Amino acid sequence: MKRLLSSSYILMFDEYYSFQPRLKEMCTCIDLKSLSSTKYMCSKKVLDSISEKIKKVENSLFFLGAGEYHHFTYMLLKKINKTFSLIVIDKHVDYSNSYPGFITCGSWLKDAAGLNQIAEIFVLSEDKKNVSSSKIKILSPLDYKKIKPNLPVYISIDKDILTKSSINTTWDQGHCKPKTLIEIVSHFSSAFEIVGADICGEPPAQYFSPEHKKSEDINLKLLLLLTEKSQSIVA
Repeated sequence: MKRLLSSSYILMFDEYYSFQPRLKEMCTCIDLKSLSSTKYMCSKKVLDSISEKIKKVENSLFFLGAGEYHHFTYMLLKKINKTFSLIVIDKHVDYSNSYPGFITCGSWLKDAAGLNQIAEIFVLSEDKKNVSSSKIKILSPLDYKKIKPNLPVYISIDKDILTKSSINTTWDQGHCKPKTLIEIVSHFSSAFEIVGADICGEPPAQYFSPEHKKSEDINLKLLLLLTEKSQSIVA
């Protein structure tokens, strides 16, 4: 097995992970709830200020919250000081225009494509969106074995790729089953060196049960696939 991630963090922008105690026990929590103007979009100035609070990014897994915070993936990617391949698993292709000086949860991939350290981007999505970057290749989630990264891999997951019957997120959702998502991540974590990863797509904060329990179960399975954690977790 290739080298996995050595640490895991939760970025607490909101209350999503307050309802996932088993996951919190496995991660270091970074409390960012006092910050404003972070949901859906934020200025790159705010992004830089948050980046300064996060020292270790490489070789770490980050939980970001709901899909409304997916743009913080760009912050994490920007801090990695080696060349790598990016794999995104997401119902949507987040490649839209944004306002000057801002980044949004729907535009971050366009910004990421401009980072020199990212050599290639593979997006597993049901969205057939046209993009202008030659770095980006969009494939169906079922075609994940066609991806042959040439470099160490960073994986970014938005759980809105999953069916609504398996988890209820804050966005429209895809048709992927949790079993398939686990198979995809297991394939890459067992065959390639992973330099970093992040996961978003939590249920609405007011859905205490059973949605957060479902989400926590999936998060824990992904954490164990991506990191060197050895503890067994009872569901």
